[in-house]
Amino acid sequence: MNSPPGWSSVCSRACSWYPSWLPGIPPRSQSRPLSWRRWLMSSASFSTLLILSLGLVRAGAADRALEIMREAERRQLTESQSNAGAIEVIDNKGKTLNKGWLFWREGNRGNSKILVRFTAPPEVRGVGFLTLNRPDGPAEQWLYTPAIQRERRIAPQEKTQRFMGTDFTHEDMEERSIENYDYDLLGEESYAGQASYKIKAVYRDRENTQYSHVYLWVRKDIVATAFAEFYVGGKLRKTLSWDDWKQVQGIWTPHLVEMKDLLRGSTTRIHASDVRYNIKIEPDFFSLRNLRRAP
Repeated sequence: MNSPPGWSSVCSRACSWYPSWLPGIPPRSQSRPLSWRRWLMSSASFSTLLILSLGLVRAGAADRALEIMREAERRQLTESQSNAGAIEVIDNKGKTLNKGWLFWREGNRGNSKILVRFTAPPEVRGVGFLTLNRPDGPAEQWLYTPAIQRERRIAPQEKTQRFMGTDFTHEDMEERSIENYDYDLLGEESYAGQASYKIKAVYRDRENTQYSHVYLWVRKDIVATAFAEFYVGGKLRKTLSWDDWKQVQGIWTPHLVEMKDLLRGSTTRIHASDVRYNIKIEPDFFSLRNLRRAP
């Protein structure tokens, strides 16, 4: 990370007199001794300059991180999207449960609408999940179960629960505006052999998230998030990776998404196929009425 302008000159001037052998204690003898008052004033001035300089570095890192996240979002902007998903849920004993779904999305992060409808296995066929994301608050989520022909709204206290037996929670199914996070660019690291930016993200609405913070690895070549670590109470809880990247209609698109729950020892993989962007969607598609319609 480059230092801000003036940092080298500030350091060279201030450090020339500062006692490196014992920080905080003035020298006992000098050819031109400083009075205690002058020394304290000089020390305070140096400390102030140091704090201001470090603050500028951190502010610059935050601004740069936000720029990177905005660019990543810009490259993914579409009016709508659809795909089919083959899901594998692997428990800590290696047992695999397979599911299938159809996925539709309209809008962009912060104000998007998402509908997921399960197609397999038979016991969950027709189950629908509707998410209405809000730019200024928590998302509204509804689950429809065809067996009882009834939908119910997901309560706030259910946001941390597993979504349909996968390693994603209801909160993970939301799409939040990138402007609602505080970012910090921590540096550059390699992920899966690709040079990446490492960014720390903290959601500002602390009462509506289970995560204390998230680390993101954004690939430099395609400017897209490829890996994430989710922390709960400061401890690493889950990891999420995006792999098998292919261009679809000029947009770099991951065709394999993998969530690992490190506490449970389970893994969920979603294999995407038939990905389409900017498709035509009926005005009432993302509604409770349509949610109730079994395929």
